[in-house]
Amino acid sequence: MDKNKNILNEMAKYVPEGYINPDTDKETVVSKAKGSVFYDCNGKKYIDFTSGIFTNSFGHCFKPAMSAARKQNKLMDNVHGRRTRAELLFYKRLSKFFPAKGYCFIPYNDGGYAIDRGLSDIVNHFNKKRIGIAAFRGGFHGKTMAAKLTINETEHAALFDNFQVDFPYCYRCPKGLSNKSCQMECAKSVCDTLKQKDAKALLFEPVQGAGIIIPPKDFWTETERFCKSVGIIMFADEVLTGGGRTGNYLASVGNFNMSPDIIALTKGLANGHPLSVLCEKRHITDNPYAKREGERSSTFAAHPGAMAIAASVLENIEKRGILSHVKNLERKFAESLEEIKEECVFAGDARCIGLMGAVEFVKDRAGKTPFPGLSAKVRETARKKGLELLLNNHMIRLAPPLNIPEKTFGSAIALLKASIKESSAEFKY
Repeated sequence: MDKNKNILNEMAKYVPEGYINPDTDKETVVSKAKGSVFYDCNGKKYIDFTSGIFTNSFGHCFKPAMSAARKQNKLMDNVHGRRTRAELLFYKRLSKFFPAKGYCFIPYNDGGYAIDRGLSDIVNHFNKKRIGIAAFRGGFHGKTMAAKLTINETEHAALFDNFQVDFPYCYRCPKGLSNKSCQMECAKSVCDTLKQKDAKALLFEPVQGAGIIIPPKDFWTETERFCKSVGIIMFADEVLTGGGRTGNYLASVGNFNMSPDIIALTKGLANGHPLSVLCEKRHITDNPYAKREGERSSTFAAHPGAMAIAASVLENIEKRGILSHVKNLERKFAESLEEIKEECVFAGDARCIGLMGAVEFVKDRAGKTPFPGLSAKVRETARKKGLELLLNNHMIRLAPPLNIPEKTFGSAIALLKASIKESSAEFKY
């Protein structure tokens, strides 16, 4: 008897198609989890190479965080509109990871909502005038209406004129150039468009999370230099990259030497519990509209339990040397991905930064034709072998917990390689 399938078939009576995959044979129901692994209802064990879609920085049931939550939850539940010591402790610890002073922290409980509020603060900063706000093609910033508008060009957005620019995707350069001779044409093109459209703000992911697209460092250097010279607000969406995922607590600051005006953090902040934080420099947040009563409130923002967990996560990032651990595994990660490229003719590109990576499957390396059929097969094969991966069209995304033991990491890579080899054997190049 397949307990997973039985539960999913029962659940399908109550929820719409699209929430559950109609092909229930390919779904799993998690019964319990600990550290870097989880178990389904049939008792099968999986290495979680997704970190709960980037949310579980320390894997499942991290003892210090659970202990902090239990202690806090004995004192109180949600206290909407009131402050707590747990909240203050979180801000004190978070501020240590911001090398530049002058950032204010505003708590929410969802990444998309934090992005939405950041966009609203930008509009407020410009006295609610209709302004141009740019975002990058291929990006993702959440599912609120404002966040979705930034990545879906429309003639007129609700509060601002939105438009898109090309992200520096070296493997599939929008300009058709080689990264050895392009002379940062991508940055020049972006800056030209921002100037032409009279942009007032640029929303960006330091590394695009949908495909783990890692830009050249010089791209952000040139783009930020231009934006600062003309007063364009730089809004960094670090929902995926923030919290140590790239080997630095903030990718924009640590990996690319930037100093954004606004930074949004959420996934990984509270080890799988709902919490987001909008980090704004005071020249953005100090305006009459932002100071109105109730303007900053949100029903479950600053939940004491989530704040206690997040403070524990920050403490343990330092105490356990997590950033050094991530950088150490990054080297092994990069070597393994290079080996996959060499061994599999369908692996057009394989890349990583810190502990976030991707393998991009193509039907032919010359034409780089996306091969979603193979990536889906790899994910399915990996599941059967006990490895959980993230699927995105023709790519497999990889995001193990930041504290994953080196031995478990090696086992997961071995399963990944075996899954790719077995799946690739069914196709002809």
